[in-house]
Amino acid sequence: LRSHQLSQFLSRDRSGTRCRLDILLCQYSYSGCPQKVRALLPDVPILASGDLDEYEICRLKQAGAYIDGYGLGTRLVSGSPVNGVYKLVEMDGTPVMKESASKVTYPGCKQIFRQYEGDRIIHDALGLASETHNRSMRPLLSLFMQRGELVAPLDSLNEIAQRTAQSVTALPSTVRKVTNPNPFPVELTPALTELTQATRHQPVPCV
Repeated sequence: LRSHQLSQFLSRDRSGTRCRLDILLCQYSYSGCPQKVRALLPDVPILASGDLDEYEICRLKQAGAYIDGYGLGTRLVSGSPVNGVYKLVEMDGTPVMKESASKVTYPGCKQIFRQYEGDRIIHDALGLASETHNRSMRPLLSLFMQRGELVAPLDSLNEIAQRTAQSVTALPSTVRKVTNPNPFPVELTPALTELTQATRHQPVPCV
């Protein structure tokens, strides 16, 4: 947009004494365009969108691009696939597991427990939903739907965003690195390990 085009756009977008303009920048002009827009409109939020990922965002920041926010979409959907399948872990209260080579599953209803040291995350542990731990181990999974019915109130988008931001900030910096991050430590609880050993080679109950 040229300066006179921006002025015309602003004149059509005024609301009282405050005017907000979010500018979506073409991916081919990220490096230079934000600086020009910032010079013309120092109080206007600048948003960048279009085939962005964490690597491109880091490159833009290192290049000193004046961008206030990033819109991510395409790369989230069309990036590397994450395959997932449902596996039966319990039948009528009886734990079951799959024992095929390289496809072994863990029996029983699960819970993920996150170990904290102060406000910092240390590691996660995959365990059983029936387990209880001390306060430093916080369960991450909550029940919201049961038999097709909502059993707990849903969090607002602001609450979800705030909780997610806090969780990411609490992760070790070595895990949050964009390049060559350290793997996040995850272990099995003793209770799940014991149940897995006890369930091996047990006959599957008849339905």
